[in-house]
Amino acid sequence: MVFMKEFESDQAKVKIPKGYRMSVIKMYFWVGLISALLLRLVIIADHYGDVYARILWYLGVVGYLWFFAHRYHIGKRRFGVIRDLGLLEKIDRREALTEEDFEGLNYIMWSISVSKERLNYLVIFAFSVIAIVLSLALDFGIIEL
Repeated sequence: MVFMKEFESDQAKVKIPKGYRMSVIKMYFWVGLISALLLRLVIIADHYGDVYARILWYLGVVGYLWFFAHRYHIGKRRFGVIRDLGLLEKIDRREALTEEDFEGLNYIMWSISVSKERLNYLVIFAFSVIAIVLSLALDFGIIEL
């Protein structure tokens, strides 16, 4: 398991963020998936009563608020490293990269490589398709739960 170290240059004072532990990454993955599932279950719960649908909706939205606040924070950290080190400009100019630049790139690449967002998006897509199919089947009386 690779852990990122904090890196601070005396010259530029750019602080490279420390990567999260895998347990934290997995926790947010599950928060996102459970929230997605709860929000998709609202469609089915609505057939059984407004109270059930509302409870699932509130739980799902609170989970999503937590999950997407975290995703925003991650995106902001990655962008901050790119901006603060001027990485895009340096790469565009084919400029030699410093040790600090490599530390920043390492953090960004590590962060992307351990992220569960791609799997999260795939599962959210699948839950959405299943929810639509089940809802249509319930609406047209094809199945009864």
